[in-house]
Amino acid sequence: MPKMRRSLLGYLPEESPIFSLHPVTKVLFLLVVSAYPMLTQLPEANLAGSLFMLALFKAAKVDLSVIKGYKMAFVNLFFVIAIAYTFFGGYRPEYTVLLRLGPIRVCWENLRWAILVYLQLVLAILVIIFFLSTMRERDVVVGLRTLRLPFVVCYLAGLSLRSIGLSIIDFFTIREAEKARALDLAELPFSEKVKKFGLYIVPLVGLAIRRAEEVSNALDSRAFRFSGLFKGGKRTDYIPKKYKIRGADVALIAIMFAFLAAIVFVNYQYGWLRAENSLLYRVRFG
Repeated sequence: MPKMRRSLLGYLPEESPIFSLHPVTKVLFLLVVSAYPMLTQLPEANLAGSLFMLALFKAAKVDLSVIKGYKMAFVNLFFVIAIAYTFFGGYRPEYTVLLRLGPIRVCWENLRWAILVYLQLVLAILVIIFFLSTMRERDVVVGLRTLRLPFVVCYLAGLSLRSIGLSIIDFFTIREAEKARALDLAELPFSEKVKKFGLYIVPLVGLAIRRAEEVSNALDSRAFRFSGLFKGGKRTDYIPKKYKIRGADVALIAIMFAFLAAIVFVNYQYGWLRAENSLLYRVRFG
């Protein structure tokens, strides 16, 4: 049984190569790589990026069952985007009408944009899941402190990311509680699964508010105040001195920024990554 380390989202084997990287490399991964889907409209490029992220999950020894837990979230996301573009996407005379639902016209152009946006969001979500699966609160603070950000900003970022991880854990706790009460989600029809997923929002919000109050009380009991830090108060950092930036960190950071610069250059100079160059724009009906 391999030894595991706690991450923001779960556990990661100690032999994972991700632990050999400096925290600033992993923080810059989130800040830089998450910009890729926002700059790329081409669905083929976003789909290739999603497949690359799945390969990265495997290389980092992250349990792929983590992603399986979000399959209903991905399904719900697609339905929300498709409904939004279908009912509120507008209509033009040159649009191709696939279906009429009373006064509602379901047009191919609106569905096409829904697919483009969905693939962008899938890539962005995979980047965030990978980041949360490989990072700890200390890594976030060390990475941001290495970038010379104020301690108060680093501390708030660490708390925010930790709250996301805890909310995800609460979600699976609610699912397990339902199973303990003999609710078999596998036997429910698909429509009921989607409806059930939406009902999780209420307890999750309640748990998040309760946990925020607990954290606030814990900070008050330790006489922690943000006011002095905003006024330029200095703190001695001991933990960042234990980490060294190695050649692999420099190489990975350079590759990420070089790829980002290439995307910006290619997209704005030649427009190769725009939606109009997609294979979906070559599909015609009627």
